[in-house]
Amino acid sequence: MPKGRFAIKLLATGLAISLMGACAGDRPTMGTLDPSVPSSTISGTPTTLTPVVDDGILTPDELLGWIATPTGEPAVYSGPSTDFQRVEIAAETDMGAPTTFAVVGEAGNAAPRPHPGWYQVALPTRPNGSTGWVQSSTVTVAKTPFRIFVELGGRTLRVEKDKVGVFTAEIAVGTEENPTPVNGTFVTELIDNNKPDGAYGPYAFGLAMHSDTLTEFAGGNGQVGIHGTNRPDLIGQAVSHGCVRLANDDIEELVRLGLPLGVPVFISQ
Repeated sequence: MPKGRFAIKLLATGLAISLMGACAGDRPTMGTLDPSVPSSTISGTPTTLTPVVDDGILTPDELLGWIATPTGEPAVYSGPSTDFQRVEIAAETDMGAPTTFAVVGEAGNAAPRPHPGWYQVALPTRPNGSTGWVQSSTVTVAKTPFRIFVELGGRTLRVEKDKVGVFTAEIAVGTEENPTPVNGTFVTELIDNNKPDGAYGPYAFGLAMHSDTLTEFAGGNGQVGIHGTNRPDLIGQAVSHGCVRLANDDIEELVRLGLPLGVPVFISQ
C-alpha cells in the first residue's frame, strides 16, 4: 500500500494508553509511527452502543476491504435514515486519531446498495459484530486488497492480498477461560511500542473487538489485539487473555506489509 495521502504520522511518543486490555502484561506505550492508512486513520474504541443495531457474525462475504472514514464528526445511526436513533461513536481514539469504519458489503461507485446514500458499517463497540449506518456524503471510502485470517484451532494467522496468501505465521491464542473471540472485525490501531522487549513486543495492532469474558483488564477495556511477545516459547499455545500473539520477527514482517488501518480481520475456530 503506498504512503502519501494514505498515511499520517502519530506523534505521541511516551503516551500511555488503555489499548488491548484483554492481553497480559503492562499496557504498551505509544511510539512514533507512520502507518499505512486509508484516507485518514484509526477508529475510536468505545465499548457501548445505543442501541445495538446488529451483533451477528461478520463474514468474509460481508467485509470485503472497503473502509469508510468520516469527513467530520462521526454520524452513525441505527438504521439507514436520520430518523433512526443516533449511535454514539467517539470522533477520536485515546491517541487523537480519527475514527474509521469497515464497510459491510460493496461500496464502489457502481455498487448497487439496498439503501442508496447509506453505508452499513462495522463498529468498534461491544458487542462484537455490531453494525450501524452512515450517510455516504459524510465519509470517504477506500478499498484495501488485504484481509487477515486467524484460525484459532490451527494456531495460524494468514494475510491475503487480492485473495492470494502473502504471509503466514504461527500464533498463540486465548485460554479456555478467556478465549479469543470469534467474529469478523477490523484493525483500529497500530502501535510502535516504546518497550519492544515487553509483553507486547515491538508492535501491536488493536482490533475493533472485545473479550467476551473480560470487561476490564490491566487498566484497559477488554479490547483484543494482535501483537508481539517476550515469550516466544509460548507461540502455538492457548495462553493469552484473548489477544493473538506472534513472534516478534513475525509481527515486524506483518507491519512491513503496510496493512491499512481498517483492514478486515476474520477470527474463526
